[in-house]
Amino acid sequence: MPKITLDDAICTVIVTVDADPELMPALEAHARLGIERFPEFSGFLGGALHVSEDGGRLVQYLQWGSEVEYLECLNDPQWEQLESTVSFLDTVRAGEASLDARTFRVRVVSESRTDA
Repeated sequence: MPKITLDDAICTVIVTVDADPELMPALEAHARLGIERFPEFSGFLGGALHVSEDGGRLVQYLQWGSEVEYLECLNDPQWEQLESTVSFLDTVRAGEASLDARTFRVRVVSESRTDA
């Protein structure tokens, strides 16, 4: 389960994909596959997949024990062998979807306050 913490060792990855809503089911299927397979890789801590209410944006929030572990997963050749990866990248290369994936460090954490 993802934990939002100020621990600088944790590598947080946020992936944003924008596309026409009619393309989103295939893009979402690929993102779901990633969420399902990431636990097979060393260092994966957890993640979540979000799709906007209008269906035009997908966001993945992922956490890894380190950036090295994240990059090992990202560069694993198995991804290139998956039909959904090829289709996903073809959609991005054709300009039908935009992809932004970045690593982040948490700087501030806030939690809800409840009154007893």
